[in-house]
Amino acid sequence: MKTLILLPLALLGLASPSIAQPADGRVAVSTAGLDLATPAGVRALDLRILHAASAVCGTPSSADPQGRARADRCRDDARAAAASERDRLVRIAANDRAVVVASKQ
Repeated sequence: MKTLILLPLALLGLASPSIAQPADGRVAVSTAGLDLATPAGVRALDLRILHAASAVCGTPSSADPQGRARADRCRDDARAAAASERDRLVRIAANDRAVVVASKQ
């Protein structure tokens, strides 16, 4: 099952103008190829969300502490914005796995 988590760009602060902005104001994070019923699949999704947030929020120079703080806040906000959808998808995957296991008994 291929599912997308959408990170609203408004929450991300659009810290990096060099990133192409989609018309609907969101960035998609795919769950394709991930088994969210496993810890490894969840870790991989978390990494995809972090990479998407980092791409949108940018990486300022280490000589710019205020910019780095803004980018850190932006990434934290993006991950928080995606958290409920991420958790929902993980619950669905866990329930699907439980149903399959229960039906084999």
